[in-house]
Amino acid sequence: MEAKTILIVEDEPTIQNVVKKYFETEGFHVITANDGFAALEQFNSNHIDLICLDIMMPNIDGWTVTETIRETSDVPIIIMTALSSEENVLKGYEYRIDDYITKPFNPKILVAKSKSLLNRIGAPAPVERKQSSSLVIGPLDLNTNNMIFKVDGRIVELSKTEFDLIHFFMDHQQQVCSRDLILSSVWGDAAVETRIVDTYIKKIRKLLGPHAKMISTVFGSGYRFEANDESV
Repeated sequence: MEAKTILIVEDEPTIQNVVKKYFETEGFHVITANDGFAALEQFNSNHIDLICLDIMMPNIDGWTVTETIRETSDVPIIIMTALSSEENVLKGYEYRIDDYITKPFNPKILVAKSKSLLNRIGAPAPVERKQSSSLVIGPLDLNTNNMIFKVDGRIVELSKTEFDLIHFFMDHQQQVCSRDLILSSVWGDAAVETRIVDTYIKKIRKLLGPHAKMISTVFGSGYRFEANDESV
């Protein structure tokens, strides 16, 4: 099996070298870039399976790199950042990143996140999901074969994780789902924080627009998805 290629974009040499060695030890092919310009050049010149991207960099910052790449590609992106405020986390998901890790971090965790993300993207769909290619609930239409999601007949662009989260909710209509259940079902064994569930649900509600109330918060328990008169 051909090794996956990771693009590490980090302007701090020590961090870049350590992360590179950890990925190489796990059998990945690693390409590095020291700034945003070099990152875009490497991305355009190579087949990249996943990007680990710093935010605070010279020349072009990580947000601009992400925005540029997202114009043409859904390649998985993990943000490496010291900017851990909720505002910056939400900004990352607005740019359709797939995950983030806060500096300082253990490189083993970053490698684990990357493996889990690549496995989810490359894994075949479960048999039960192949039985029906389309889920339609109220104004929502989710096609699991071509990964197209529509709200009121309008296509809404989603990241792989966003798609999986909406699929989870549509499969669990009217059920109260805990954060732990959502985390294990959508993120699998990835080493991510529980609050990432809340961050993604804020993003999903925004994408649902006038139907945001289809996902309600059950205080002390988790979330519930349902199509009712108030939400459609």
